[in-house]
Amino acid sequence: MRTLALLVTAAAVTAYLTPTGATADVATTAKPTPPTVTSGVNGRIAFSSDRDGNYEIYTMEADGTGVVRLTFTSLGDPAPSDIHPAYSPDGDWIVFSSNRDGNGYDIFVMRADGSELNQLTSASGEDSMPSFSPDGQQIVFMSSRDGNREIYRMNADGSNQRRLTRNAAPDEDPAYSPDGQLLVFTSYRDGNGELYTMGTDGTDQTRLTNAPSHDLQPSFSPDGNQIAFTSLRAGDHEIYRMNADGTGLVRLTVNAGDDNSPSYSPDGQQIAFASNRNGAFDVYRFSAGGGSQVRVTVNGVSDGSPSWGPTYTECQGLAATITGSESADHLYGTPGPDVIAGLGGDDVIRGADGADVICGGDGLDSMVYDDHDAPVTADLTGGTGDDGSDEDGPLGARDSIGDDVENLYGGTGDDSLVGNSDDNLVSGLEGDDVVNGGPGADELFGSTGNDVIRGDEGDDTIDGGRSDDVLRGGDDDDTIDGGWGDDQLFGGGDADVLDGDRDGDLLVGGPGSDTATYAGRNEGITASIAAGIGDDGGTTDGTPGERDTIRGSVENLVGGNVADTLTGSAGDNTITGGPGADTMLGLAGGDRILAVDGTKDAKIDCGGDLDHPALRDAVDPSAASCTGLSS
Repeated sequence: MRTLALLVTAAAVTAYLTPTGATADVATTAKPTPPTVTSGVNGRIAFSSDRDGNYEIYTMEADGTGVVRLTFTSLGDPAPSDIHPAYSPDGDWIVFSSNRDGNGYDIFVMRADGSELNQLTSASGEDSMPSFSPDGQQIVFMSSRDGNREIYRMNADGSNQRRLTRNAAPDEDPAYSPDGQLLVFTSYRDGNGELYTMGTDGTDQTRLTNAPSHDLQPSFSPDGNQIAFTSLRAGDHEIYRMNADGTGLVRLTVNAGDDNSPSYSPDGQQIAFASNRNGAFDVYRFSAGGGSQVRVTVNGVSDGSPSWGPTYTECQGLAATITGSESADHLYGTPGPDVIAGLGGDDVIRGADGADVICGGDGLDSMVYDDHDAPVTADLTGGTGDDGSDEDGPLGARDSIGDDVENLYGGTGDDSLVGNSDDNLVSGLEGDDVVNGGPGADELFGSTGNDVIRGDEGDDTIDGGRSDDVLRGGDDDDTIDGGWGDDQLFGGGDADVLDGDRDGDLLVGGPGSDTATYAGRNEGITASIAAGIGDDGGTTDGTPGERDTIRGSVENLVGGNVADTLTGSAGDNTITGGPGADTMLGLAGGDRILAVDGTKDAKIDCGGDLDHPALRDAVDPSAASCTGLSS
C-alpha cells in the first residue's frame, strides 16, 4: 500500500537509478479521445490491511462496517503482500499490486467481490500503484522494470504495456483526471517529490508544485477541478488540496502523526485517507472542504491505501459508467458507448456519439439529441434508435433508451421520435421530423421543419410549430395547434380541439365532437364549417387566398376577440362567439349558440331546424330561431 511506499521513498530518491533497458515510447501515438464523466454515488472503500498477518485487500462500508476480506495469500517469511487497491469506474473491478508470485510486485485485477483474479504484469522489477482510466479501458501504474521508477500505461486486460516517462529520477503515483485528458503523478526529477501532469501519451509534462519537501500521492476530485495530495512541507505527512492548475493551496489535516493516501469519494464531497495519529495506521474520512475527521477503522495493525469506489448502478442489465444523483442532473456521455443512469431528480441526458444505454430513474427525465446534425431515431419504449452520429452511419450503432425516460428531444436533422406509455414531452426541434406519442397524455412538438406528428391514447397536446405540418390526434381528447405554415390538422377518436393558427390550414374532425377554435385572435374571423374557405384572421394571411378549410367532420366553432362571422353546417353545431360584435349562423341541424360575452352581437340565427335555446347577453339581438330543443 502507499503507506509502505512512504517508507522506501527516501532510499529511492537518493539512489536515482539509471534506466538499464528500454520499452516502446508512446509519444508518437495519438492521444485517446477524452471522455466526459460525472460524479458517481458513494460505495464501499477498498483498503490494504495486515490484520490477518500479512497485507491483504479488504472492502468496507464508508462507516467502517461490513468488512470483507477479498484476497488470501499464504503466510511466509517474508509474507507476501497485496497492496495499492484501486476501484474501476463502474465499481465492478479492483486493481492492486502483489508480490505473491515471488518475483517482486506485479499488477493484478479481480472482481470487487474478490472473484476472477487475474495477473496483468510479470516483468522484472516492481509494478505497483495502479489506477484505472475514467472509461475503465486503461490502467496506469509505476514500474521499475527498466531500472528506474517510471509511469506506464496498459490496456485493462494487461496488453499493450507502454512506457510514458523517461527520467533519471523516479516517477510514480499516477492517476487519471476525470475527463481522461491528463495524468497527474509524482516526480523526483527536481531533487524532491513534486506533482506533475502530462497527457495520457506522456507528452506535455508540466510541473504543478514547487516545495522544498516532498509532494506525492495525488488524487483528482471527480469534477476535475481540484487535486488532493500528501505533502511533507510542514515537517510530517499531511493532506493538502489545490486547484488542478496548482493554485489555491489549502492544508486539510494538522496532526503530529502521518496522514497520507487521500482518495476522493465518487460524489466529490469527502476524502478518505490513512493516518497513524493514534498509533497504527487506520483509515479516516472527512469533508473535502476540511473539518472534523472521522476514524473509520480501529485496529492495532496497519490499515491504509484507501480507494473509495462507486455504488454499482444497473441500467438495462449493465453497470452504469455514468451516474447522476438523487437531484436534478445534466449528464453527458463520452464519444464512445456509455451506460448512463440518471437516478433521482429531473435529469437531462445527452449521450453524445456511440451506442449508448440510457436509464432515467425516478423523476421526469429527458433524453436530448440537440447536438446531432444527422437524422436521429429514438424510441422511449425501451427499443433502439440510431443516435445520428457520424461514426454510426445509416446502419450504425444504436442507442437503447429505457422506458423510465419521459421526455425526448431530437436534433437538427430529420428525426423519428417515439414516446412511451408515460406522459411524454417529445419535440423534434429542427428538421422535418416524425413524432409519435404513446398511450399517455403527451405533449408533442414539431418546432421548425415540415413535421408529421401523431398522438395516441391519452389527452395529447400537439403543436406543429413553424412550417407546413401534418398533425393527427389519437384516441381521447386532444388539443392540436398547427402553428405557422399551411398545416393539416386531423382529429382523432374523441372530442378534439383544432387550432390552425397562422396561414392557410386544413381542419378535419374525427368520430368525436370536434371544435375548430380561433380563441384569442384579435382580427376579424370569417369561418364556415363544411362551406369552403373562411378567413382565419391571421395578420400573416395577406391575400384572401391564405384561408382555412374546415371540413364537415368538425362540429363546433369558436370565435376570437373581435367581430367575427361564424357559420355552422347541416349537422348539430355548437358556435361560441367572443367579445366582439359577432354574426353567428347555425344553419341546419340542432344547433347551440353561446353568446354570453358582455358585448352586443350583430346577429344570432340558429337556422330552420329545431335548435337549443341560445345563451346570450341581454343586449344581444333576438334569437327567435333558436328554439324547439331543451337547453
